[in-house]
Parts: sequence; C-alpha cells; structure tokens
Amino acid sequence: MRAVVVGIANLQTRLPVADFPHPYSPARHLPGGIEDTVGGVGFNVAAGLTRLGATVELIAPLANDAPGQAVLAAAHRLGIGTSLCTRSLERTPRSVVLVDAAGRRQVNTDLGGALAVSFDPAAFRATAAGADVCVLGNLDFSRPLLSTAQGLGVPVVVDLQDVRGPDHPYDQDFLAADTLVMSHERLSDQHLPGFLRALRSRSRASLLVLTLGSDGSLALTPDDADCRHTPAVDIGPVPDTTGAGDAFTAALAHALHGLRLPARKAVRAATAHAARHLSPGERRR
Repeated sequence: MRAVVVGIANLQTRLPVADFPHPYSPARHLPGGIEDTVGGVGFNVAAGLTRLGATVELIAPLANDAPGQAVLAAAHRLGIGTSLCTRSLERTPRSVVLVDAAGRRQVNTDLGGALAVSFDPAAFRATAAGADVCVLGNLDFSRPLLSTAQGLGVPVVVDLQDVRGPDHPYDQDFLAADTLVMSHERLSDQHLPGFLRALRSRSRASLLVLTLGSDGSLALTPDDADCRHTPAVDIGPVPDTTGAGDAFTAALAHALHGLRLPARKAVRAATAHAARHLSPGERRR
C-alpha cells in the first residue's frame, strides 16, 4: 500500500497536570515527567500507516530549525518520505499537551505561519499519482490538493478533527472527500446520529465516521438507514488519550485501501487499533 499524507508535523511537549482546571503554582518539579516527541496529526497518521506496513510520503510545512530537524530525523527512522516537506517557515510548529491523571488532554498548538503555506501542485500530482490513498488534514493548504488527488483517481480520506456542526463554513470544501473522519468532542449539545445524517446530506463521502473516545465510534454510509455503533475495546484505565484519533484515521485508511475491507469491517478494525494504541507498551513504540 502506498499513501500520501498531508498535514502538520511538530515538536510536541507532554506536560502532566493533576487535574483540569490546572491550579496555579509558582513552580512544579516533575522528574522524568516532561517528554519531548515528534507529533502533529500529519506526522502521527504517517507514522501509524508506516507501522501498519504502508509506504508513506509526508507533506508538511517545516522550518530549517532544530524542531524541523527533529521531525525529519523521526521520519527517517520510520522510513517516511519527506521530499515534499517545505523548509520555508520561520519556526516549525510546536505543541504542548497537558495530560491529567484521568488521561484527559488539552492540546496547545502554535502553528506559526504553517497555515499560509502552499504546496507545488505539480509536485503533489507527481507524488500522488498511483497512490492507494491520500490522507488530508482539514487545513487551508490541503484544500486545493483534494480535487487534484481525486482527479488522479486516488481515494481521499479527510480528518475533520473536532467538528462544530454540519453547516460549519470551514469544513464545506472537505465534504467532497471519499471518507470523512471526525471527533465528537465539540458536539456535546447535538444529537450525534442526527448530526451524521445531516452531514451525509451535504457530503459526497461513501463513509462518515464519528469517533466517540471511550464509547467507540459511529459510522454512516449512503446506504445505511441509520448510524452503526462500534463499541470501544476495553483496555482498562488509559493514562493518556493523545493521538488515539490519529491512530484511528491511519488504521481506517489502511483497512479500507490496504486491506480492502468493507466499510463496516474497516471501522471495527480501526476502533480496535485505536484502543491498542492507548496501551502503555504500544505508545512507547
């Protein structure tokens, strides 16, 4: 399986906190508790696909700085291609992830000038030609690449992240994707099956999946009368949920376009894979 992933790669700092909201303290001492890793949705999805056996090309905006070099080094170790990653930013994107004792996380992201970047459409077209799937983040620099990939006959998976509603203007261009993945975290005031049905009426996607954290996922295809719920796999207490959604997206793309599983089986496989990603042993890989 060959995949092209377009999205953010950044230097990520994990900082533990006791709870949310985090109480003020003039100083905290956390021996061994602060971790620097390479992350970002684009990098995480590319890494997940690579670990599942895919050949992956990552397209992400970087700077020629230490964090940018860290991203390239991590990609090289995993065998992820980075020839189309730009080096034009003043600063590589960064994030600080606060994680509490219950495993909840708050992601604080500094994308700098990354959203203003554009990628050479001819270079993207040459790279995407013949790929089995293209996975796009819901970013401004991804918008013009969606139709290019589909014009080549390459299926497109878009991660809409934490959607706000079916009519949100920012998301409308991405509704043309073949598969849509999204998180429920900002939909607390909405009826989730109703939201998915409303989104389906506006989308051309053959599969829409809403991840529900510890409740698993909801999926909808054009032929389904109603949403299909896939329960999460119970792995016990979860120390950190960071990256579970990215693991799901990677596994879903692999199941659909690498293993060629039908939608229902692909969603089950991705839901189980995301749960495995949360286990401490798996996260250290």
